[in-house]
Amino acid sequence: MAPGEGKYRVGMVGCGRQGTQHARGFTLLADTQVVAIADPDPDNLALACRRFDARGYSSAEEMYANEELDIVDCVLPVRYNPDMVVLAAERSGAKGIVSEKPIAAKLSDADRMLEACRSRGIPWQGGNVDRSLSQMWEARSIIEAGEIGEVVSISMFHPITQCGAQTLGVGHMFAGDSEVEEVVGRTNGDPFGAGDEDYKGIWGHIRYANGVECFVHPRENAFKGLIVTGSKGVFVTDKRNGRFYKRIEDAGRDVLSGLQYDESKTFKRFRGSAEGGYDDEGWLYPGDRLMDSMRSIVEAIEQGIDPRASGTIQHRSLEVAMAMRESARRGSVPVRLPLEDRSLTLMPQRYRWDNKKLLHGEEWYAEQIGNATRW
Repeated sequence: MAPGEGKYRVGMVGCGRQGTQHARGFTLLADTQVVAIADPDPDNLALACRRFDARGYSSAEEMYANEELDIVDCVLPVRYNPDMVVLAAERSGAKGIVSEKPIAAKLSDADRMLEACRSRGIPWQGGNVDRSLSQMWEARSIIEAGEIGEVVSISMFHPITQCGAQTLGVGHMFAGDSEVEEVVGRTNGDPFGAGDEDYKGIWGHIRYANGVECFVHPRENAFKGLIVTGSKGVFVTDKRNGRFYKRIEDAGRDVLSGLQYDESKTFKRFRGSAEGGYDDEGWLYPGDRLMDSMRSIVEAIEQGIDPRASGTIQHRSLEVAMAMRESARRGSVPVRLPLEDRSLTLMPQRYRWDNKKLLHGEEWYAEQIGNATRW
């Protein structure tokens, strides 16, 4: 938005625990303002309207009928995501949409969400996720400039959960966001179960169309991150900090495999959620990852580019996770993409699927949502 033209008007659909963090993120950005909130929970709605000085509605439909919005942010249990994202695309008139992860449990639902946004030219940011971090995009730019040569492989030291929304998204970005050609998958639990809680982690091999090979390790370990290996060097990251190692010719140096740490490549310090305690306004900081995720939708609107964690990427991650699960069910045979059966379902953890207040009780929920501020 050009200087002097005001701020982008944000409408929140759902303003519970995570929705409050999203709304605070938009409040901290210089060019966005939360003007309206829709939430069927009267307690959540009253608290959010008071915190953000916004108008309140009991439904998204009512909000869309009464507000002119630039951005709609749907922060809901996964079961409601598909219908609410499609409704926002069809009815809100917004220039950009945000939702949370995972985007859906059923592949056909993810298909219709993507089509609703894509057919209208609406950028869609698919969650507060690691691939939104500016540090990761700076690293990708350095890699694309040839710092480690041609990317050959990616090793991810964490199994796939959350329907692929986190682990796979970062893997895709360092594979140049290439289409996925083929996968082989295994699970740590029962591959014939319904979802994340039964599988206990999905792992295996991903082959990208551009030739990059990706290996997903089966269990968490001392290193929680990924290694991008190129023809001339290596990038190592825990998805917060990163280091580049370049191959050197002097074999006499005391270095591992001829690789030396490049001290000239540094990244800004990562600041996590709630770090530093309550600020002068009485709020806990929502974290760099969330701030970069919210900033991404503004950049997408202004620059006509895809958000950092676009609906397209989150859709791809869900389909890849499903394909790896299907491979595990078939005895870990290769499975090619796209999948033919669009009715496939991969259920996230129950606490992501259902309303947390119903799962944990009102007292627990009130404490959780109340912790965002000291007032």
